[in-house]
Amino acid sequence: MYKFSFIYKTTNLINGKFYIGQHTTSNIDDNYLGSGCSILKAIRKYGKQNFKREILEFCEKQDLVEREEFWIK
Repeated sequence: MYKFSFIYKTTNLINGKFYIGQHTTSNIDDNYLGSGCSILKAIRKYGKQNFKREILEFCEKQDLVEREEFWIK
């Protein structure tokens, strides 16, 4: 099964704070917003409906860490 690997930005639509992360999936529309402690806490506080994920860049799986660091900087 084909996998998509990408760098994404999840934005809190209430306060504008955002999270940069990496994700690999076979379903591009899986509604994944992130799994870090900070983003999960914010999702619990504000509700999933108040977050938006944007794909910043598709890349090879072996390049995810490097590209995530690039976007964070």
